[in-house]
Amino acid sequence: MNVQRISRRSLLQNMASATASAIAIAPVFISTHSRAADTINLTLPWIPEGEVAFMYAARKEGFWAKRGLDVTITRGFGSGEAAKNVGLKRYEYGQADIGAMIKTAASGIPLVSIAMVNQRSPVIILSLKGSGISKPKDLEGKRLGGAPAGAANQLWPAFARANNIDTSKVKMVSLQPGLNIQALTSKDVDAVATVYQSSVPYLLADNIPYEIMFYSAYGLDIYSLTFITTADRLKASNSQVGVFVEGVMESLKFSYLNPQQTLEEFVEAIPESGKTQRDRAITMSSLLINTAEGLTEDVRNNGLGWHDERKMKHTLEVSSSYLNLAATPALNTLYTNQFVGNVKLADAEWTKARELAKQYLLD
Repeated sequence: MNVQRISRRSLLQNMASATASAIAIAPVFISTHSRAADTINLTLPWIPEGEVAFMYAARKEGFWAKRGLDVTITRGFGSGEAAKNVGLKRYEYGQADIGAMIKTAASGIPLVSIAMVNQRSPVIILSLKGSGISKPKDLEGKRLGGAPAGAANQLWPAFARANNIDTSKVKMVSLQPGLNIQALTSKDVDAVATVYQSSVPYLLADNIPYEIMFYSAYGLDIYSLTFITTADRLKASNSQVGVFVEGVMESLKFSYLNPQQTLEEFVEAIPESGKTQRDRAITMSSLLINTAEGLTEDVRNNGLGWHDERKMKHTLEVSSSYLNLAATPALNTLYTNQFVGNVKLADAEWTKARELAKQYLLD
């Protein structure tokens, strides 16, 4: 079956100019501040997809503007590039996989996680129903595809070791970013190491049955996408970091409780994400998966963006073991909970958010 890759092909070809023009439109400020708004720049980890729709809602709904911030959002070229560009101060803030952030910090560029979004890792092994792959050891004797620089491929050795997989019996197939689903549905590979919200929505949109194994369910319960900034900015602009985080966490909560409105605001900003009903379905699935990955007891108890110390320690240990770090940074330099905890879900809101995302929940 030929699965069209709207977000990964058409967007990659057309989004650079379309996104730049779309996000350059300044929002109508509803700021209560008398001073001029701070103009700051935020880089995404990749092209704009449903999982980042809440950031566009932050602009549209004025969650940053009312706190005195004018935020420009720019597409990214991978978490590694996002982390590097924030570290080099080309952007004040970024979203990136925390493993990429840790690797950049280990190279001598101090970065800090300021608000965790993916409380559960979206990294998965994805196969088609009927492939005979339903547990890790089933990968032996199979062809496993993935992008070499992707988080799933980078963590594959850890997944294999945790599950006693003989890697000599798994044929690794290098795939270009964005071609996972095409390779899978064309039977060029038996499974792909990929990311939940970037791949599964396409299979759902085309009613293709699939099997999924979360790395987090098989020994790698680590963090993933987070908001980052430099250690220098924490010292020099502490109050700005605080209002940035509050605004984006408020918009994250908004997306949990108002997915349809968030979708509409995202499509308004990024028209490519909603050209057809299929595009809208893919975008909505990605948006709701982002919700599902954020609904943990840590968040329920401590608020959106929270980092658990034990989980951060495990994330650092995995990164240190498998990401070829130049050095191992001190754990307490890599994250802060100073700016999170104020935005929470009440019991009724928690129930509503889980109901809206129930198709995608990881538990």
